[in-house]
Amino acid sequence: MFRKRKGIILEYTAALFDFDGTLANSNELINRTHYTVLEELFPGKYTMESVLQFNGPSLDEVYGTLIPDRKQEIITKYRQLNSELHDEMITLFNGVKEELTLLKEKGIKLAIVSTKRNDMIERGIKVLGLENLFSVVIGSYSYSHYKPDPEPVYRALAELNVPHNQAVMIGDNTHDIESATNAGIPSIFVEWSQKTLKEIEPYEPTYTVKNMRALSAIILGENMNKQIQHEEVPSQCKNK
Repeated sequence: MFRKRKGIILEYTAALFDFDGTLANSNELINRTHYTVLEELFPGKYTMESVLQFNGPSLDEVYGTLIPDRKQEIITKYRQLNSELHDEMITLFNGVKEELTLLKEKGIKLAIVSTKRNDMIERGIKVLGLENLFSVVIGSYSYSHYKPDPEPVYRALAELNVPHNQAVMIGDNTHDIESATNAGIPSIFVEWSQKTLKEIEPYEPTYTVKNMRALSAIILGENMNKQIQHEEVPSQCKNK
C-alpha cells in the first residue's frame, strides 16, 4: 500500500543501505587489501581477480574458512593495512550524496547496515562528506550474526522504529539480498556492483537499478517497474 506525504506518493519510509560497494566505492581498497594479505600467506595462489569472491562476506567468514587457526591474527593484519590505505582509496559512486540528500529531504529515514566495523563506517562517512544523513549506523559491533542472517536488518528497523512493510534494503552483494529476504523486506540490487546480474538473479532481488536516481525513484514511489533501466551505470566519484 502506498502512503501519501506532502503530495509525494511513497512506498517506503526507510531505506537501509549497505556501505562498501553500494555507497562507497571501496572495491579497489578491499580487493588490494585481501590480495596483499593472501599473497603473503599463499604466494602465487590468488590474483586480483580471484580475490573478488572475498568482497562481501565478513572477515570472520573469509579468514575463518581460509586459515582458521590464525584467523584473528590475519584479520588484525587485514584491518591494519586497510586502515592505512582507507582515506586515499575510498570514493563515492556518482549521485550518492545528491540522492541521499534528496531522500532525507523527502522524509525518508536512512540507515547503514554493513558488516564493516562501526568505527570504520563512521570514518568513511566523514571522509566522503556524508555526515548528518543517516539516522542509524549498524555495523559489526551492533549484532551477533552477520548478513545473510536477518539480525542486522532487524536491528536497523528497531532503532528506526519502522515497520517491515515500509522499509527496503539496498546492496551490491548476495548477502544484502538474502538478509533482506530473510528479514521479510524488499531488496534493491545496485548494478554498479562487482557482482553481475547473472550472479545475483538466483537470489531474486525485488528491484535492480543502474544508478542512484533510479534507486530514489523506487523509494519515493515514482516508478514501480521491477527493473528500472537507465543508460549509465555510476563510476567512482571523489567527494571529500
